[in-house]
Amino acid sequence: MFRADLALLPTFSTWAHVTMLHMYLLVVRFRCFDPAAQQAWQAGLVNHFFYQAEAKMEDVHELSSRMIRQRYLKDLFVQWRGLMLACDEGVVKGDAVLASAVWRNLFKAREDVDVRALAAVVAWMRAGVERLGGMTDEAVEVGGRVAGGAGETAGGSLFPSVTEAFKVVDLPTASMRVAFEKAGIRS
Repeated sequence: MFRADLALLPTFSTWAHVTMLHMYLLVVRFRCFDPAAQQAWQAGLVNHFFYQAEAKMEDVHELSSRMIRQRYLKDLFVQWRGLMLACDEGVVKGDAVLASAVWRNLFKAREDVDVRALAAVVAWMRAGVERLGGMTDEAVEVGGRVAGGAGETAGGSLFPSVTEAFKVVDLPTASMRVAFEKAGIRS
């Protein structure tokens, strides 16, 4: 769904970066937990990701050399730390900075990137932070599946749909409608 909606290649790197974006949203929410719980949840999440990444390298990509896998995992960890810092900066400084972080990490700084897809990822991230922020700690801990509880999510998902983010991107803002009308363009 995510990969297809954004026309991303089915590569290990795509899987890793899409997963890291989801992880980032969770880490942002974990920061609201008490410090001990935050550290435990973040460490557990990151550990599971790297265990899964190593398993994919070995099982799917038949990378049998442990030494080579460890080098790739080390590089992946550096990418994870960079993604976290870049996204933190973007969340604080605004959508243009967040979009540049997504462009560098998910879209590999390609010049031919679909700007609409880039904007959709930024909108998806903002909606994800908002959704997770509105959930109770318990709901986050159990994956949004607290029956009847505050913060319960539609469909039991912690994350919004990237498909829905395209709908947000495609809606012109009030200021754009005025500009369109002045230019004689109907939206």
